[in-house]
Amino acid sequence: MDIVLEVNRAIEFNKQKQYTKAEKIYLDILKNNDKNAVILSLLGLLYMNWGKPKKAEKHLKSSYDINKNITAAEGLALLNNKLFKDKEAEVYFEEIIDKTKNFEVLDKYVKYLLNQKMHTKALKYAEKTAKLFPLKKECYPNLIESYISTGELKKAFDTALKAIQTYPKYGEGWLWFGLVQEIILHDDKEAEKCFKMALQLGNKKTAYYNLAINSYKQDNYKKADYYIKKYRKYEGVHISSNFTLSVINMKQRKFKTGLRYYYDYVLIDSLTKENSSISKLKRLWNGKSYKDKTIFIYGDQGIGDLFMFSRYLPIVSKKFKTVKVLIREPILELFKRSFKQYKNIKFYNYNTMKSLPRYDKSAILSCLPSLLKADYNKIPLSQGYFIPDEKLVDKYKTKMKSNKFRIGLCWEAGAGGWREQLNRTLDVAVFDKILNMKNVQFYSFQVNPSMDNYKDYPNLIDLGSDFKNFDDTAGALKNLDLLITVDTSVAHLAGGLGVKTFMLLPYCSDWRWFDDEEKTGWYDSIKIFKQKNPKSWDEVIKTLADEVNKLTH
Repeated sequence: MDIVLEVNRAIEFNKQKQYTKAEKIYLDILKNNDKNAVILSLLGLLYMNWGKPKKAEKHLKSSYDINKNITAAEGLALLNNKLFKDKEAEVYFEEIIDKTKNFEVLDKYVKYLLNQKMHTKALKYAEKTAKLFPLKKECYPNLIESYISTGELKKAFDTALKAIQTYPKYGEGWLWFGLVQEIILHDDKEAEKCFKMALQLGNKKTAYYNLAINSYKQDNYKKADYYIKKYRKYEGVHISSNFTLSVINMKQRKFKTGLRYYYDYVLIDSLTKENSSISKLKRLWNGKSYKDKTIFIYGDQGIGDLFMFSRYLPIVSKKFKTVKVLIREPILELFKRSFKQYKNIKFYNYNTMKSLPRYDKSAILSCLPSLLKADYNKIPLSQGYFIPDEKLVDKYKTKMKSNKFRIGLCWEAGAGGWREQLNRTLDVAVFDKILNMKNVQFYSFQVNPSMDNYKDYPNLIDLGSDFKNFDDTAGALKNLDLLITVDTSVAHLAGGLGVKTFMLLPYCSDWRWFDDEEKTGWYDSIKIFKQKNPKSWDEVIKTLADEVNKLTH
């Protein structure tokens, strides 16, 4: 048997998707030498293409165990990445990423890093990929996203411009140039033109999705609904489409429809995540009373959502004998203390729970308003419902002792995708006029800020770097005269504590703030300052400075 000739035949069969013929060749070779690492890895890659992940993993691992060859490691990295086994994929990626010249491996690794918010590292390998493959237009998306994610906005713009100039018929390039127009230049009209160009060039799925978001941002909900439903024809019922349809309807106060899509979004989202607790939930609650039963509630979404939707737990407690709630460790003690009066509510630590507790019905925290048929004109506990740790309040009272007016500041939003995050994040320099006020002492509530230019302001004392959990944050918040913040979890915590808060909202704000421009039904203590001009915060900051002056004089 001429093994080289046979392998070449098998590779050709693989390309032609004649998998059975290729498989037979590899298996015949292995009969004579079942420890042939090269053939084992080729067979594993064949099974990957064939859509047989278990067989692919078996043969790739056998090959890798023999001599840790790069081909098997590349295959295992790609396979685990495809199966959403992030930890396993990372091990193999890290093993070979500085040696590989496989474009698919580099491309998937950068995408993985971006998804994990390891932006600096993502940029390093995005640039390496572009250098290795200078004529490959598919390098541009990761490179542009990495530049945006690391705040190198000029490079992002220049790279996106180069992409459409070099490859004018590359639809993905037009999509990213549209995103640059939206995110960096805040020009939604020009972004719309770019997305339509991508649509003409055949990128229908992603173009329809971005056109839906673009229309939503321009308050054209009818067009947004049209585009997202066109997107569904290509993607099917999907996480992103359910979420977008939810926010389109919620923003218009069409709660019944919006919450239905949101419920679907949460459940589908859970099915894409390995070992997700939500996907294991059984006997979903229908909103009725079961006073002799136990309900288990899964605390989903971000910390801000947990703060906001926890107000509905006391209502649920009246409908069940026992309410078991799974939440994250940084807010566990705060929730236990704040809802202590409701004896039948018990909280569990998400980080330490190995299996779900016994229950009769289950629900998802963010879906409680839907299940309870919430009235958004009469939101419960809007005056505040969180109880801080008095020892920590006293600790920060000593730490924040000042004769000046005390203002807390939070300028960056976390969590969410970079698109949403950038829409809710400011450079601390935007507050320059306010930070230089002489009769005010400022405190930073920012944890792990992406830039360190906040250190340029001697009147801004850093508290955030010492916060261990949200009990610390709450203790410090209770010693403020005012909090100034963007739309982030700290805003929700302050509102839940009843702390006077000025919240800055972008011109296209999150659905939960509806079209409110001064007040919100969620929190009585929050006053909204909303951006009118998407390209500038100058007017908002001027109004904000005037308000602060009134309070401090």
